[in-house]
Amino acid sequence: MILQKNTDQHRWNFSRFGGVTQVILKDADDITHLYELDQKLWTVLAMPTQGIFFDPKTISLLDYDGDGFIRPPEILATVDWINTQLSDISLLLEEGDSVPLELIKDETLRASARWLLDHIKKNDAQEISIADIETQKKFFDAHIPDCNAPIAADESDDDKLKQIINIAIASCIANGTLTDGVQQRILQDLMADAEAFLAWQISLKEEGILPLDLEHTQKAAAALAAIKEKVEDYFLRCTLTEYAPDKAAALSADEQVFQQLATESIHYDNEALYALPLAAAAADNPLPLTKGINPAWKAKLQTFVEDTVTPLLGHKECITQDEFALIVQKLTPYQGRLSGKPTTPVALLSVPFLQALINGEKQGEVSSLIRYALTIEKERGNVSNLEKLVLLRRDFVTLLKNYISFSDFYEGKGSVFQAGVLYFDTRAADLCFELNGDARHATLDTLSGAYLVYCDISRKGETTKKIVALFTNGDSDNIVIGRNGIFYDRAGKDWNAVVTKVIANPISVRQAFFMPYKQLAAMIETQIAARAAAGEAKSADLLSKTAATVTTADKQAVAGTAPATAAPTAAKKLDLGTIALIGTALGGISALIGSILQALFGLGFWVPLGLIGILLCISGPSMILASTKLRKRSIAPILEANGWAINIRTRINIPFGTQLTQLAAIPFGSIVVPIDPFADKKNGRKAVFIILGILIVGIAAFCYLKFGLHFRFSEISTYLKNLNNK
Repeated sequence: MILQKNTDQHRWNFSRFGGVTQVILKDADDITHLYELDQKLWTVLAMPTQGIFFDPKTISLLDYDGDGFIRPPEILATVDWINTQLSDISLLLEEGDSVPLELIKDETLRASARWLLDHIKKNDAQEISIADIETQKKFFDAHIPDCNAPIAADESDDDKLKQIINIAIASCIANGTLTDGVQQRILQDLMADAEAFLAWQISLKEEGILPLDLEHTQKAAAALAAIKEKVEDYFLRCTLTEYAPDKAAALSADEQVFQQLATESIHYDNEALYALPLAAAAADNPLPLTKGINPAWKAKLQTFVEDTVTPLLGHKECITQDEFALIVQKLTPYQGRLSGKPTTPVALLSVPFLQALINGEKQGEVSSLIRYALTIEKERGNVSNLEKLVLLRRDFVTLLKNYISFSDFYEGKGSVFQAGVLYFDTRAADLCFELNGDARHATLDTLSGAYLVYCDISRKGETTKKIVALFTNGDSDNIVIGRNGIFYDRAGKDWNAVVTKVIANPISVRQAFFMPYKQLAAMIETQIAARAAAGEAKSADLLSKTAATVTTADKQAVAGTAPATAAPTAAKKLDLGTIALIGTALGGISALIGSILQALFGLGFWVPLGLIGILLCISGPSMILASTKLRKRSIAPILEANGWAINIRTRINIPFGTQLTQLAAIPFGSIVVPIDPFADKKNGRKAVFIILGILIVGIAAFCYLKFGLHFRFSEISTYLKNLNNK
């Protein structure tokens, strides 16, 4: 990375993590001067809002344009907003989710925070937290004014007034007229509506058209309106029975209707029952009010009796058609004036309450209710800014450590792109990514250079997901498609994991060291297995032929023919050329081995170094190749396929990789029982190895004492000849 000459700009701090140079945010000045940091030095240029493990509310606040990505301009705009709201942004670098009121720079926002704490009965609190805001939001959600909310007639005047005020405020919000003078305007509108309604009532009394007082006249008219058509229908049916007496039964009820009702479960709101007459029709028959009533209409008829018949005619068991006409006559003038009745919600209030409002007795109370309701709506709008401030105070620096740099990732604190931990094959892989289904994974993931294990994870009641885990430690001997593991997500939930795909790359240098020997052993095992299979097939063929001969021997004896004896095949002989070729090959191999051993033992005390050199000659190329690939591992291609725009090389070198995959290890201080009752029988192998070791050490000591440090294999034959001559 090129170092530029320092100027008057802000001095930044950089650090290297796993071979990657990144900027470090150490104090509030770094955040304040973030706009001065060259974006070529930013780790990320675009972060998706989906598929990351970060608070969704906070990330939605940062996505100003709502396109699903967080880009540098939005980060810088957030820094500017925080600077306008907080007097000391070093608070962002501290752990916690609360903001002291004294640090809120904006006076309106500070006043809103103080009001909120007082409203939730935390008058002594001097800082506001996420929990406080959530408590207040629950109150706001439960007290949302609705312009279309019906006002129940049986509620008290105080409850009705609150609903009327909320409806008025909701209307102002919908019309965009919630300004400074709205409190006085709402009060004036209430007064005007109350005066109009009282004037309408006074006109009714002056004209003498109320058969009862206003309240009871309203109830009587409402009860009559609910049942008037049905009563007129009943009396008309009674008149028709005089015209056609033989059709009286048909006018009372249809037989098919009763047959239908008999076959089903009947309820009071049954449509067929509701369509039947109020009572059985008969000539000159009055309308019964207590007995013989259609059950579907009994409740409304009872209300009609209590609110209309009894107040106007007195107690009655039934009423005639003339009495019903008298009731209609008394209420008709009032019903005619209903068209001029004010339809404002104020009309639902009682007359004494409205008179007290007009006289000024209730104006103070009403003004307080309006003021409180307006304050609620004002603070409802401010709580979103308070929530934004507290959420950014808690999460913004965490986001910067996963955007400006990947310091959280390289310091082992966990990044927003790490989905959880996969336990599989005696290891725990901490570096797991949740896949978003993008087709680019098929081409980009291979560029990571890492050993990738793809898994389908499932959990009861959850949607099946796909993850990819990077294995950066251990070996790959037992990693095969179809094996099972367990995955723990960021919330600690366990998921079943099934390996579905593997992209093989070197995992570690240690694995590369043993790779040639494992490959040789595998090749030998394959050859032995192939020869054993061929021998088994040949033996099976011979056994099948022998069995066939034995089973057909009796038939051949009956036929008088002896079993055919296979002609002996002449044994193959080796010619002299082949023998000479084999001898030459064996001689060359023995000469090569002898030369190697002669060179090895000729090193004297440096024999161990010679052995190490031989091992390096065998394993060195594999280790060098693996080391080269391991140093180039990067998580950038996988993140790019998930929608990120990565700006630097996010490499995973060998030391850092060993920290990302933990291998199984017996805890320190544990007690391991040394006796294994099912251990493999050694059959004296240990004694054989000890004897061979003693012989090798003895021969080496003899050669050194006899021939010195510069020992040669040729001297052994000369020494043996001399001993023979003696």
